[in-house]
Formats: sequence, C-alpha cells, structure tokens
Amino acid sequence: MTESYKMLREGRKQELWNKHCGYVTLKPKDFLEIQTRLLQEQLKLIGASQLGQTIIGEHPPQTVEEFRQTVPFTTYSDYEDLLAERNEEILPVKPHVWARTSGRTSDKGPKWVPYPKLMYERLGDAVVGAMLMASCSFPGDVRLERNDKLLLATAPPPYTSGYISRACEEQLEVQFLPPIEEGEKMDYGTRLAAGFQLAMRHGLDYFMGLASVLARMGEQFESTSGSTTKPSKDLLNPRVLWRLLRALIITKIQNRNLLPKDIWKLKGIMSGGTDTNIYRDKIEYYWGFKPLEGYATTEFGNLAMQSWNFRGMTFFPDAAFFEFIPIEEHRRNKEEPNYIPRTVLYTDLEPGIYEIVLTSFHGGVFLRYRIGDFFEVISIGDDEINSSLPQLSFYSRVTDIIDIGNIARFTERDIWKALENANLPYTDWIVRKEHLNAHPQLHIYIEPKADAAIDSVEAKQKIDNHLGNLVAEYEDLKTMFDYDPLVVSLLPEGAFQTYMAAQVAAGADLAHIKPPHMQPSDQVMSRLKEVKD
Repeated sequence: MTESYKMLREGRKQELWNKHCGYVTLKPKDFLEIQTRLLQEQLKLIGASQLGQTIIGEHPPQTVEEFRQTVPFTTYSDYEDLLAERNEEILPVKPHVWARTSGRTSDKGPKWVPYPKLMYERLGDAVVGAMLMASCSFPGDVRLERNDKLLLATAPPPYTSGYISRACEEQLEVQFLPPIEEGEKMDYGTRLAAGFQLAMRHGLDYFMGLASVLARMGEQFESTSGSTTKPSKDLLNPRVLWRLLRALIITKIQNRNLLPKDIWKLKGIMSGGTDTNIYRDKIEYYWGFKPLEGYATTEFGNLAMQSWNFRGMTFFPDAAFFEFIPIEEHRRNKEEPNYIPRTVLYTDLEPGIYEIVLTSFHGGVFLRYRIGDFFEVISIGDDEINSSLPQLSFYSRVTDIIDIGNIARFTERDIWKALENANLPYTDWIVRKEHLNAHPQLHIYIEPKADAAIDSVEAKQKIDNHLGNLVAEYEDLKTMFDYDPLVVSLLPEGAFQTYMAAQVAAGADLAHIKPPHMQPSDQVMSRLKEVKD
C-alpha cells in the first residue's frame, strides 16, 4: 500500500494535497535547493557508471556551477550506441522498466530509456497531482475518491504513457476502463470502445489522454446522437437506461443534440501535447471541463503541469535539473554551430522564449540533454495560485517552426489554431515551406471532411485573417515583401486514411502512422496526393 493510497483511504486529504501539489507554493530559493541537492546526488551516481564516464570522464563535477561549465550539451545520438542493447551493467542504477519512443530516431530503431524505480514511481505521483489539480476549485479541495474510474486511453507499455497508467493504478485505488491487464492486449480503437461501454454501466470520473482524441470523440458523439440505430442489449441494463434517460431530458430542455457531458459528470480531464490549447474550448463544450495541461517526455517522464486555474505550467522541482537557452542564444548557436549557448536556471527565468535543457535525477542517464522543445515564460509567479515560480506554456518543437523571410515564424500551434478558428470542416492538414515564383511561401494542404465542401479561395481568406491575428509579424511580412505568402490546397478525400492504412500494413511504428503536420517530406506528400477515387 503506497503512502498516497493510505492518505486517501484514511481521509488525510490535506496531507495528500501537500504531497502532490505543495510544490506550487515553493519559494524560488527552496526550489533551487531541491534542484541542487538532487543534481549533486545524481552526479555521484552517474559519475560512477560506465555510461556517465563515457560522457563526462572519470571526474564528475562537484557543484552546479562546475557542472554547467564543464559538461557538454547532449542529444540522444550521444547515448544511442550505449542504450541500444539495453545493457544494464553500464547504467548508474538498475532499471525498473525500459520505456521507448513511438518513432524511429535512426536506422538503429526507437529511443530506449531506462527508468529506475524512483523515476517510475514519479510517473504515478505526477498523475495523482494532476487528478487533484484538474478536479479542485481551490487549494486543498480534494475530490479524489477510492475506486474513481478512468478511461484507458493511453498506449500500452513499453510506451511511457502506458507506464504512466500503470504507475497511477499502483499509487491509488483507481479503476481503469477496461482494466489495464485486458486493455493492453487490445488495439486502440477496440480499447476505447470497450472503455466507453463499461463507462455507460459504471460511470466515468476522469479522462487522461490526448486532447485531440477527446475532442474528436465529442464531435463524433454529437454528430451521431440524433441518428436512429438498432437498440442495444446494453440498454436493458437499468444503470445504462437511467443514465440515458437523464441525459435525454437535459438535451430536450436545452434543444440540442446529446453530448458526452450529459452522460458523464467528470471530475477532471488531464491532457498534454501541442493540441491541448487548440482543443480546450471544444473539450469544455463536449465534456463540461477544461483539460489540465501537462508536459511529459519519454526520456524524463512528467515534468510540469498547470494548476487549478488552467494558466501557465509550473515545473516539478524533483523531476529533472532544468536549464533554459534564451531563444537569441539558440539562434546564434544555429548560425554558428561551434558557439556554446549560455543557459539560465528555472528560478532566473524572465518573460520570453527558451529552449529547455534537461538532466536526469534519481539514477537516470541524460546529461544537459537538448530534447528540442521551446517554452514561453508567460509570467513570473501567479498570485491566484500563491506561486512565485515562473509560469510557462509549451511553445513549439524546434523542428516545428517554419520561418518565412526571417521575419514571421509559424509554429504547429499557430497553424492549428488558425484552422480551428476558421471553422473549416477538415479531416486533417499538413503545411510545408515551399518556394513558388522565387518566394518562400506557407503552403497549407487540407483534406475536407467526407461530403463537406471547402472552397480553397474562401478557406485561404479565412486562414489568412486568423494567421494575421495570431502571428503579429505575418502582416509585416506581406507589407515588406509585397507578395502573398499563403497558399491553400485541398487533398483528395481519404488521403490521410489511405496513408495511415498503408503505414499500418507496412508495420510502421505508432508515431509514423500519421504524417507530421509540419514539413512532411516529398515522399509523404506524393503519397497523400496520389489517393485514387
């Protein structure tokens, strides 16, 4: 029985809150003290290992200052050969599990990441905190209960999201629908269908997963709720029948289609990824709750999350050692590869955009690791949550920025938000920087929804208007260069579905089933355009 499990069972709610959410009110000095202590412990562990000595030599640094001055930045390529065979003898601590990324990083395969026991347990700790934050109205407002039910909407191990679900179940007396041991054997669609069927009978308290999945579920739910279908034997279940009758009364009074929030009264929603902010309003409309956004990576697990006011994210002091490269330093390093960019610590951040640099704690393996993510510091502290720590929001992946004319920079979130705001009936989209008539242009390709008509000229005008509101430099670009930088084209119906089916048939990994939104290759573009009627 874990300590969190005992606290919940014994009604020690304030202790449970302090354990999982108390980090928000840490003073910067206390945050830095935790970071320093854990870094020094980590340097002793990794400095004694073969892997650590390969990266930093036989004499590990003793202080934070020495560490930042002498240890080089790394990327996964620095560890790839060391971790590919999963040789545990070279590691600082024996792994509890091995996690892997969903995509291939090279011809050697996906990234493999060892998780010591403490790192693994932190996965569950963070989820408990997220459940508390997502469902409360004020600090200490604990609405967690024993046997709370969550839809199993994560990938199975060895993917990190699968371990997050497992670690959550081990931390608390929660029930996943379907049960983890059954759901992990199902494909994703079957798992969700089974989970919803069980949720109709037993209820649903929390959702944890991708925001885009939850938004599409709500969209499909609304679009099919008015259709006539053959009654299911499940309707004979009194619990299901009562749940539906109650929901139908609500929709009748409000004169609208049935929505998921009419069926289930969720306590909270936890999500992550670049699409969380894009779908926030839709999710609240369909499900009755805003999604609480978190930030996690395969290499480090859960690193940060929003608080109960759904604004900026606060980083966990015991997740990893945090450094940040100011964007000006990043750009100089990109132009001058031999230039070593300076970093600032989390407690020294000021409003602006930064590339994050991470070092593992608890016997992990990564040192000054450039994972390739940008964050924006939106405020220093937040009075509403009684925090004096920097509040950040995810900005972009390094590879997901399209620069046009060295003036306007577009992120995946910018394009996605413009499309959503334009209210276009699309299935999916991609965007590329292309050169047409000697000018760099932003070329957006859209697949319309089945039986939906999108006029490309009208779509272009709508997207153009919204991009101008989202990216201030966009209008400057048009004025300074006196040309239209936006092109919108339509892909054939079924383009994305056909592409994904071909990827599945070829045995592609999960991350390679869908084409990337930003800068897909010529080969991907060719396949999307060649769909036959």
